[in-house]
Amino acid sequence: MTFVLRALDESLAGASHREIAEALMGEGRVHSDWNDPRDHLRDRIRRAVSRGRALMDGGYRDFLV
Repeated sequence: MTFVLRALDESLAGASHREIAEALMGEGRVHSDWNDPRDHLRDRIRRAVSRGRALMDGGYRDFLV
């Protein structure tokens, strides 16, 4: 959950997906994996930002029930 909220915070501050990945996972990991043809790292960041936005748009209520 922390990863998702940090990704959302970075996204709302205007960071690109690559910048978010660097902030959360480190420049070394991003440098070595960002252009991997399987896109695992890019997909992880996209999913985290998407989940964060869903929480922000009301999905957080599911945690309160």
